[in-house]
Amino acid sequence: MFGKTQFGMVEFGHENYHHDIIVKTDGNVYKRDKTPSKTKYGTSHILSAAEIIPVLTDLPEVLVVGCGQSGVLSVGEDAKELLSKEGVELVDLPTPKAIELYNELKEQGRTVAAVIHVTC
Repeated sequence: MFGKTQFGMVEFGHENYHHDIIVKTDGNVYKRDKTPSKTKYGTSHILSAAEIIPVLTDLPEVLVVGCGQSGVLSVGEDAKELLSKEGVELVDLPTPKAIELYNELKEQGRTVAAVIHVTC
């Protein structure tokens, strides 16, 4: 479960991460590879479909995207289309709200994955 967050940091499972992370449905945490989004959009502030494909291998019901402390990250249309096609609910919120929602959904027993942007 998520703990605190502040600009440049998020806590998950009592570990502090100082980079963007992906949380798979089993709770395993991976560093976000921004390369696919940078290649497609020229920025890592738009989340591409190619970047979320690894998250979908676990078939989450919900993908929670933490869009940064101020909500600067956005979800690309290609990613939205892929999630819709796969039947995965997308919730994108500023990171502080996103981690709260992730914790609530997990407590409800939902199958949830997350992509969390830790800065802007």
